[in-house]
Amino acid sequence: MRTTLRRRSAKWLAPAAVGAIVTLVTATTAFAGTLTAGSPVPSPDHPFPGTSAACDEAIAASIAAGSKNFPGAEVEPWVSADPTNPKHLIAAFQQDRWNDGGANGLIHVFSNDGGQSWQLSSAQPQFSICEGATPGAPGHFSRTSDPWVSIGPDGIAYSIAIAFEVNGPAFGGASTVIVSRSTDGGVTWQRPVTAELDTSFTVLNDKESVTADPLDNGVAYAVWDRLVSPSTHANPDAFNVTPAFRGPVLFSKTTDAGVTWSKGRVVFDPGQNNQTIGNVIVVPTAGPAKGALVDGFNLITTHVPGFRSPQFSQSFNVAVIRSTDDGATFSKPVVISPIVVAPVRIDGKAVRTGDILPEFAAGPEGNLYAAWQDGRFSPTGAAKVAFSMSTDGGNTWSKPIRVDQSVGNTQAFTPMIDVAADGTVGVTYYDLENATAAQPALTDAFIVHCHAATTDCSVPASWAAGGETRLSTSGSFDMTTAPVARGFFTGDYEGLTHVGNTFHPFFVMAQPIATHGSTDPFSNTAG
Repeated sequence: MRTTLRRRSAKWLAPAAVGAIVTLVTATTAFAGTLTAGSPVPSPDHPFPGTSAACDEAIAASIAAGSKNFPGAEVEPWVSADPTNPKHLIAAFQQDRWNDGGANGLIHVFSNDGGQSWQLSSAQPQFSICEGATPGAPGHFSRTSDPWVSIGPDGIAYSIAIAFEVNGPAFGGASTVIVSRSTDGGVTWQRPVTAELDTSFTVLNDKESVTADPLDNGVAYAVWDRLVSPSTHANPDAFNVTPAFRGPVLFSKTTDAGVTWSKGRVVFDPGQNNQTIGNVIVVPTAGPAKGALVDGFNLITTHVPGFRSPQFSQSFNVAVIRSTDDGATFSKPVVISPIVVAPVRIDGKAVRTGDILPEFAAGPEGNLYAAWQDGRFSPTGAAKVAFSMSTDGGNTWSKPIRVDQSVGNTQAFTPMIDVAADGTVGVTYYDLENATAAQPALTDAFIVHCHAATTDCSVPASWAAGGETRLSTSGSFDMTTAPVARGFFTGDYEGLTHVGNTFHPFFVMAQPIATHGSTDPFSNTAG
């Protein structure tokens, strides 16, 4: 939705364990060939203008208030594989993006042939007015955002969203975190259930995710950040410098397969002037943290100018908290690494990327992995992809290394991470290596990998061995044709999952590859 940034040093941070892993199971480097990608498969979409009078009214009201809509633009996809059926996948994405936050709805699609083709869900989750939510329904909001889907070991699928209004001061209006479930493989979605509802203009629920417990049928977890502004007159982009600002982590849980969800509660409060963003829970199925809930996020701390220190400053940190009692309590944060924030620009124009959103994954052996966008590896601060791993359940983490294989100082951005069944770690990203002086915005999607079962993935050579595999095999796209939402925008994140030893990325490309709007979603395979 809307991203707000902050920073301050804090005594409660666990010491950063950078470089704490000195010995892994093996120190050898097994060289393997490059992954082979297929051809991008387009996903169907469903632009909302003209679909209902209520939807058209909501769109018209936002346009009249000065907002710009991009009908037919799909952004920020997510994808999940069904552990009960290797041919079945479910994906979701924002439909008809707005320039100032969210979309008209979140469209869900499913595949029953391993991603070779996709179908629209016949009944969408009703996360917004345009999706069919009526007055009094949990999703009766003009906008929705941040799609995330997870499928449990019993085949139950969960889809989570934030929904909100933008017609007032401060954060714009009420916001909610709502979850829908599907018991038929994503063909239909049930009426959403509310995990959190705030009607205040000074509160914003943002960047939520949902994780089905891979070891427990009918159990799933939701996490998000909840930003609290001091007043309706505060600038949403600057209120973090006031003493009243804070942004804790909220947590909700279902134990009845999504029929009900617990009310969101604070499980980590970083203190005044600080926040988290990008909370994602992973649950290792083996190893020292088997069954634990590991919540990874960006911990943003803010130093507010004062008598002793007049300079305003912020820091961004990849961090995790852990729960070993199914979410009843969580540990203090372990900081993996600072983030050297690396914005992306093309010919001086901003590209909105996942620059402050680290991503996390767990391997079949119990290793934990993190990837994020970072400027430390470039002499000019250009965006590259950083990686760290933990072999002890998240207590200590390896020194960050660069894993993208982009040419030279090419900007590489919006990384995603996943682990295949054989332990191969895959990281996807966009980069501009095929751009030219005449076409500086030509963008492609790539995947790199490391075989964790036979090599040390904390060593850069283990990633360089396989090179990078181009996923946008139908051709480069022009990033500057994407919708503009504080920069050219395809999503704060993209989708990546696996079936067996094959990766299934689900990502957005702009024109000329996109032909139904300024952006279209596509899937591919790499294995």
